[in-house]
Amino acid sequence: MQQIKDTYKIKSFDVGPMQNLIYLIIDTETKYSAIVDPAWNLTEVTKYINEHGLILKKILLTHSHNDHVNAIDEILKSIDVQIHINQKESQFWGKKYDVFSLNYGGDIISLGNTEIKSLHTPGHTPGSTCYYVGNKLIAGDTLFVFGCGRCDLHGGNPEEMYHTLKDIKNNLNNDTIILPGHDYSVKKTCTMHEQITGNPFMHFENKKDFINYRMVTHDRIRQSPYDAIIKP
Repeated sequence: MQQIKDTYKIKSFDVGPMQNLIYLIIDTETKYSAIVDPAWNLTEVTKYINEHGLILKKILLTHSHNDHVNAIDEILKSIDVQIHINQKESQFWGKKYDVFSLNYGGDIISLGNTEIKSLHTPGHTPGSTCYYVGNKLIAGDTLFVFGCGRCDLHGGNPEEMYHTLKDIKNNLNNDTIILPGHDYSVKKTCTMHEQITGNPFMHFENKKDFINYRMVTHDRIRQSPYDAIIKP
């Protein structure tokens, strides 16, 4: 049986002082590419694009905190590309760009022959978004390896985060690869199955207990790099 090849590849880059991970989604046939959360120093990203003859078509934003968006203007100085952002996040951010393309959760973004699905995942911010490509979830600050984003920063809501993580847990395949927005853990990626078994934020069935753990307990008892905590 002939194996069907992926239409895309994803390249990750470590950037900035906050252990950010940004991603380049590449449609392998057209060489169209999309950068997710452009921030900090893009020298290595630009070098990779030029060396591989890629065509930057889109900016995808998981959310609008400064450490995920502070290189957008640098890109727009040299090229006009669409900026994809959730409609609620656009309102929350308040920034105005002529090249905004709003999504609402569930939208399909086409990049050459590659389809990218936007998932509205509020909790870290009102319009936080994950991008699902093939079997990979680019998760921003919604979901880290064995962790999740803070809810005590501007725009955070632990109740929304609780429901978001339950939806992800219940609706994504166990073999989904999680690509987080920060390298805060003992490894950079993991499967959804590993998250369900080893991420303590995935273990709660009671919203009140989750909120107390996220807002009070977690930061007192746990430090990065995060390792798996297996549910008893």
